[in-house]
Amino acid sequence: MKKGEQLEQVFSREFHQKCLPVLISSQLLRSINAGQVDLAGLYKNKKNKSWVLSLIEVKSTQYPSKRQWSRLLKAQDYLSRVLEIETKLEVKFCQKDEP
Repeated sequence: MKKGEQLEQVFSREFHQKCLPVLISSQLLRSINAGQVDLAGLYKNKKNKSWVLSLIEVKSTQYPSKRQWSRLLKAQDYLSRVLEIETKLEVKFCQKDEP
């Protein structure tokens, strides 16, 4: 297993302990030319108790390209409209430790 995949697994475990995991079909997102997200989960907004869908793109090296970012935003918009809930899109960098 690559170091980046290991880092993503650790982050995924921590992320899903804090929210309700959501599985989003990559096939569906590809069919509308939207970006695939690495992690998704639901949590309650502390202010108004409404559900929020958190979408996370995990990167180990570089920031998403403009094209990838545009596709991720399209996925966020689509999911927000279909589910009729607020969504939050984040990029998380899981840097490996230096030797």
